[in-house]
Amino acid sequence: MLTQNPLTLSDAQRIAESIVGPVRWDGAQGHCQCPGEASHTTPTAPTDCKAVVEPIATAGGTLAPGVYCFHGSCRAACDDASHALRSALGKRQPGQPGSRTWHPRVTPAPKPQFNLAKLEHIARKLDGIDAGWLAARSAKTPWNRTPASFLHELYRPGERVVVFDVFESQGQALWTCTAPPFDARALDGFRTGKARGVWYLAQPVNGEFADTGTFNKDVTPHLSRRSFRTVTSWRYMVLESDKANPDHWLAALVQMPLPISAIYTSGGKSIHALVRVDAGSKADWDFQAAKVKPPLVMLGADEKAISAVRLTRLPCCERVEKAQIQTLLYLNGTPDDTPICELPPIASGWHGDWQPADQDGGAL
Repeated sequence: MLTQNPLTLSDAQRIAESIVGPVRWDGAQGHCQCPGEASHTTPTAPTDCKAVVEPIATAGGTLAPGVYCFHGSCRAACDDASHALRSALGKRQPGQPGSRTWHPRVTPAPKPQFNLAKLEHIARKLDGIDAGWLAARSAKTPWNRTPASFLHELYRPGERVVVFDVFESQGQALWTCTAPPFDARALDGFRTGKARGVWYLAQPVNGEFADTGTFNKDVTPHLSRRSFRTVTSWRYMVLESDKANPDHWLAALVQMPLPISAIYTSGGKSIHALVRVDAGSKADWDFQAAKVKPPLVMLGADEKAISAVRLTRLPCCERVEKAQIQTLLYLNGTPDDTPICELPPIASGWHGDWQPADQDGGAL
């Protein structure tokens, strides 16, 4: 009786390409053309669909071999392609005696856990990280920002951002970024007197209300302008930690090789970091997040906060319940992967001579 050789990764990739066409591989997964692209009801990005040929760990758990697309309208075509792929792989994969069906032995990846000792070890490498140290390396002066001038550094003309102080709402304001000169006082109504503080949605949105696919108790569609259906750019990832010592978390953040656009306090004990992602789609965002989540969680990042559609605190606004300000510590609208700790000081906390960094057209 002849026994087939074990299926190699390159064999599995060739099988997948025979079903879905060319694939841009990154190990056991890669982006491809969606088999149901003709049924897409919204524009298609090159990273919307991917083929998977081996069980892989993702941010949401273990993903089985198959074809997955961001668009829901093509589900039947993707399910058919997934079935064909698994069947073809199964015929080449050793299984139970007498069986030609492949039952992948999926071992879930260990769930990342906060490692206090690791965080403390990294934090000890860099002492003295405080507001003044960060301000000295900030591309824009953090201490004279307004909510609007903060957002202008992060978004492009025409983009919209949902801002609100009632967490359950769909936004008390739909702020629109404009080209300079702009009114830096546009959101000043949010600066003081807000009991629970102020939030904004990190991803820009179209401002419209969309059906989320869920329903309210009266069986009416749930409409939202804070859902993935309204996002116009998958630009940012929010990192925050409620577990880590804030000083240790901050020291770790500035040593990370991440394109950090902003760091600010929550008006409580948490410190938020806004990381530039620039993903082509939600599927691409999820794919990138899955690769960086384990080490971030190990250092104290809140795993649930690492999601594509995420609220975060709006700096320069009062949080009355904590008697604190959601304070901006660092701002750089065009970051790269250089750790902040490797950036040279621009000025000594911008004290005395901050004007050269502040020519952004805003009226302060």
